[in-house]
Amino acid sequence: MPGFAKDGATTVVVTTMTLAVNMLTGVMVARTLGPNGRGELAAVLTAPYVFGWLLGMGCGKAVTFFLSRNPTGGAQLFTSWLVFMLPISAIAVSIGEFSLPWLLSAQSIETLSLARLYVPTIVLVMLSDLVLGLVLGGQDFLYFNVMSFVQPAGVAALYPLLWLSGHFTVASAVVAQAAMAVVMLAAATTHVVRRHGLAWPNVDIWRRTFWYALRAHGEVVSGTISQRLDLLIIPAFLTASSVGFYAIATNVSWIVVSVSGALSTILMPAAAHRGESGRSLVIKSLHATFVIGTVLGGGLFLFADTAIRIVYGAEFLESALPLRILLPGALAYAGACVFINGLYAENRPFTATLAQALGMVVTVAGLLSFLRLGGILAAAIVSTAAYFLVFATAGILYRHAAGLKWHAFVPHLSDARAILHRLLVILHLAPHRANGVSIQKAGE
Repeated sequence: MPGFAKDGATTVVVTTMTLAVNMLTGVMVARTLGPNGRGELAAVLTAPYVFGWLLGMGCGKAVTFFLSRNPTGGAQLFTSWLVFMLPISAIAVSIGEFSLPWLLSAQSIETLSLARLYVPTIVLVMLSDLVLGLVLGGQDFLYFNVMSFVQPAGVAALYPLLWLSGHFTVASAVVAQAAMAVVMLAAATTHVVRRHGLAWPNVDIWRRTFWYALRAHGEVVSGTISQRLDLLIIPAFLTASSVGFYAIATNVSWIVVSVSGALSTILMPAAAHRGESGRSLVIKSLHATFVIGTVLGGGLFLFADTAIRIVYGAEFLESALPLRILLPGALAYAGACVFINGLYAENRPFTATLAQALGMVVTVAGLLSFLRLGGILAAAIVSTAAYFLVFATAGILYRHAAGLKWHAFVPHLSDARAILHRLLVILHLAPHRANGVSIQKAGE
């Protein structure tokens, strides 16, 4: 547990840094390009990520799980899945090109044309899922965190250069995003090959891992729809400015999921590697998630108007109310991510799919029924309801799969204090304590 606590705290810190960088780039886009430009950029960038996740066949989860259980199988996992993913990614690009006119029907011709040019980056999204899955499965959490930070940090460096040169537009921002995606994938692939090597593809290994991937893919698809369908569908019904307002609300609310739920990123490989003893990691991660999320989400809820005015400008104040509606659901979804990764560690990927599928049904039905009438407020309400449903369902299913009693999930006040103190110790903001006594440096 101490090793996981250190890795977990590092992940939370790096995630926070990544979000801060993303916030800076978001602010720059909002203040220089305005609501319309912010909405156009969101519309262009969303589709490749969504299609990449939808058609990724669950490979990232599969290779993470099997490499966690068998640390010597990385080379064959990589090549076996690479051979399979290349043609699938080509099909995904074709589907994306075909779907864009409908998905962006309320946007300008220029936005649609730019989105068509960006769609091939679906290949990068799918291959990155494979490569980063191997990084996680190899328990190389520090390198995973570095790679997670490199891409947004590179974009944050390129945006000001483009602005200073007088070439910062929606199109140049899209090019910067694509360039950094290529850099990140190349670096991560090199790392994986150096660590695990290369081997001939093995059909038997692919077949055995594909069943896990296929079951996991349902959760990935359902989760992607629950998380991003609102932002994917809104451009078909509402104007670019409404897309921009809602993009701000979702991005800010997702800070709670990303920071408080950061532990879930490394939870599955760590828990799968430990076997039954990994269940304690799941419970403690759940407690830490709610402690961090409550503090962070509560602050955002109270100061939403002020924060948006200061960071994005007064013209984005329409984002404040949907943000407040989304925040409770974001905290619930962060907790759901812990349960879902616990189910993955228990070799129950299809069970995880059931929880996300219920949320997907609520999301799809709610958006199609209320989006045109209620606009972005309806989208926020539907998303929050779906997130709470996913949390409740995932918790019930994980309890059953792990054979735990309900009281095992109830935190004590001392647990919350211990979580906060451990994080502060790791961040060197508090002294280490042994048996309740502070251990000071020698000579103090």
